[in-house]
Order: sequence, then structure tokens, then C-alpha cells
Amino acid sequence: MLHYLVQWITCAIHFLLSFVDYYLSGVVLFLNHHVPGWRLYLFSPFVITFFILPMLLVVYLYLSALLLFVYHRRHSIIDAFHHRDLWEGYRRTMAAFWGGHGWIWHGYEVVGMQNIPDTGPALIIYYHGAFPIDIYYLVAHIYMEKGRVMRNVMDNFAFKIPGLKIWFRFWGSKNLKPGPRSKVVDHLNDGEIVSIAPGGVREALFSENYSLVWQSRQGFAKAAIDAKVPIIPVFTENCRQAFDFIGTGKKIFRMLYERTRWPLMPMYGGFPVKMRTYIGAPIPYDPTLTPYELVSKVRKALEHMIRTHQTPNKSVVMAIIDRFRQKQNYNSALFNNQKNTNESSNALHSGMKLCDSNTPTFIENHGDSSHNTTCCGIDNKSL
Repeated sequence: MLHYLVQWITCAIHFLLSFVDYYLSGVVLFLNHHVPGWRLYLFSPFVITFFILPMLLVVYLYLSALLLFVYHRRHSIIDAFHHRDLWEGYRRTMAAFWGGHGWIWHGYEVVGMQNIPDTGPALIIYYHGAFPIDIYYLVAHIYMEKGRVMRNVMDNFAFKIPGLKIWFRFWGSKNLKPGPRSKVVDHLNDGEIVSIAPGGVREALFSENYSLVWQSRQGFAKAAIDAKVPIIPVFTENCRQAFDFIGTGKKIFRMLYERTRWPLMPMYGGFPVKMRTYIGAPIPYDPTLTPYELVSKVRKALEHMIRTHQTPNKSVVMAIIDRFRQKQNYNSALFNNQKNTNESSNALHSGMKLCDSNTPTFIENHGDSSHNTTCCGIDNKSL
């Protein structure tokens, strides 16, 4: 049972160490060439006392918290490896790690998870932040709570990033070409959840104060009408305070983007701001609506969510302060839910999938997940 888990963890650690060693070697060569005396600065008593040792302690504390988050979900992970479903075990492990990262670094929450269907198709339309890390967190939470993989339609350039194409495809992501609308309709007809940001990279680069940059796009509305599925608007609070692009020279960078379709603007961020994803009420399929009317309806719903949940022109400092104003305390919820343990355990072992938007996502899922082994856009054996 544990043999496969230990074997997988050993391979993952070996790969990670090889990856880190490769890039560290490059950094050392660069420093040796351009800053010959860098070791004297790095290992000086001042740097060691006031920077290196405190940072090591901080890293250790956060790593301990992350492992605690993953350990809390150990049963579902071990269960997958016990049934020798290595890819399912990997997916559950990565979902736990991404969920833990969001919990630790951003105090990440999901409000309205009950609007995501337990079964059946749905089209999620979301606002595209500068760096869509909130969508990675949402994918992890939907998988942990619902046991479902959310397919995300991505720009072509993302699949050209070295080493990440296989990762995106493993989690069900799809590129825009060729025939994106027909593929979206096919996935929806198969009963899957598909997510699209109509603004795409253009919205990520050039949106100001959370404005939607959809231009005249109607493809997602046509796909929803063809597949006869509901549309669910999604917005993440403070996603542009976490990451954003430098505003200087936007006209030049926009001209370059329109010609090359590459996001060449310099990005900054990674700030530990409060992030909270709001999942709006589904907009049901209406055969009387035209694509233009449906786009207008979805746009108004998403803009209303942005006005309701996002303070205009909020600073990064205020977004960090929001961490101390959070609506629910994950730490207390993690250790104070013992009164529901028996009820949750019985429901989970009977295959039920619990979901409550008012409780954190520390719910373990022992349901059958064999249907997810090849739903990621590629055959797992081909990996």
C-alpha cells in the first residue's frame, strides 16, 4: 500500500533536487562572473544574522504548515495509492499542495462552492488577473471538494513555456487552437466543467482597475448555447494586488502584443494579499437569448460581482491587511470541527461528496475517483 506512495515521493524529491541544482548552478556561474566577491557578502555575519537565519526559520514554519495541510488529507491520497492508481494519487497530492499554498500565503477562500454542480456540465466565466494563480487554487479546491477536474481554456503561448505543457494538459487545460469552440462544446456535452476567461491575456495585461477587456468576443456564449449549459461567473478578490504588470509604456507593449501575441510586459508581485474567490449564481440556459444578449447578461453579472467584492484602487498594503479581516478562520476551523467528524466520515466512506461554502476545504474525499484517471485531456499512460 505504502510502497507506491514512498516510491512516488522519492522520485518527486529526486526530480525537484535535480531541477533546483540545475538552476542554482546557473546562478552561481552568473555570480562568479559578474560579482566575484558575492560569497563574502552572502556569508558575512550581518547577512547571516539578520537575513539568512530568520528566513530559514520562516521557511521552516511555512513548510510545516503546508505539510500539516497535506497530512490532514492523507487518507484520500493513501487510498488512491492503495488502489495502485498512481496518477490519481499524484493529482490528489498536488491538489492538496496547491490548496495548502493558497491557504498559507493568501488565506485563500472560496465563497459559493455550492454553485458548482456535483455532476453535469457547466461553463465557468472568470476575470483574468495578471497571473491566474487564483484559478490554480480554484482547480485544486473543486477537485478536493467535488472530486471533479475543471478544464481551463488557455492561450497558446502558455503551452510553449518549456516544461509546463504536460502539467497544463494533465490538469485538463486546453489551448485555443485549433477549433476551440467545437472542443468546448464537446467537453460540455460530455458533462464536464470548462472555464474560460473571455478577456484572456489581453485582459491580464491591459485591464485597469478590474475592467473587463472582452472586446466583441461571443464564442463562449455560442458554446454555452450550443451545449445548452448554464454559465457560472467567477471573480477573485485582490487578484491584481497579488500580481500585476508595470503600467509604464502600455501603448508600446500593447502594440507588441497585438503583433506577436506574447505578454512581454514586466510583471511584479507575489504579495501575500487576501484572496477570496466568489462563485456566482448560475445563469441558466435560455433558448430565447442570442449570443450577444447572453454575453451582455454574463458581463453585467461579473461586473456586479467586481463592484460588490472589490474595493476600487486598493493598495497592496490594504489587501494584505485584509488577511486580518477574513470572514472565516482556517486555523480554528481546522482544529475545531471534531463534532462533525463522525458524520463527515460516514458520508465520505459511503461515497458522498460534501460541499459547504461556509466551511473550509479541509474535507477528505474517499469517494470513487476512477472516472478521473483519463479525464485530463491526455491518456495517463502516454505520460
